[in-house]
Amino acid sequence: MSLRDRGTNLRSRRRNQGAIVELTPLIDITFQLLIFFLLTATFQEDSSIDVDLARAKNQDKASKQEAVVLSIGADGGMEVDKVLVDPGMLENYLCAQAQAGKDTMHIRADKDSKHEDLVHAMDVAKACGLKKLGILHQN
Repeated sequence: MSLRDRGTNLRSRRRNQGAIVELTPLIDITFQLLIFFLLTATFQEDSSIDVDLARAKNQDKASKQEAVVLSIGADGGMEVDKVLVDPGMLENYLCAQAQAGKDTMHIRADKDSKHEDLVHAMDVAKACGLKKLGILHQN
């Protein structure tokens, strides 16, 4: 191989290398944006009533249709669709929801709540025309 062949080999190698893209600044900016959005994001609380759900061993998947969600706290406080409701006004609120076209109610009852409150809520729901009732539990 002559010197001439070696020179062309070096030139062709340099042409084939191409431009090198630095990814370090791109990764730095991506992580900074990720940290910024994590720190500035507002997280919504699930409910204003603290409910400790009971655990279930066997479970069926609930359908993902729009439903009225009733939360019953350990102290007997009730919340319907994240709105605090006086137990005496529960019937008015649930009947209004039933007239709006909803026919399903999911109940989130604290494991330390009274069964009396749960049964009362189920009776009111049935009287208002909510046909499907479900009790939510923790997995």
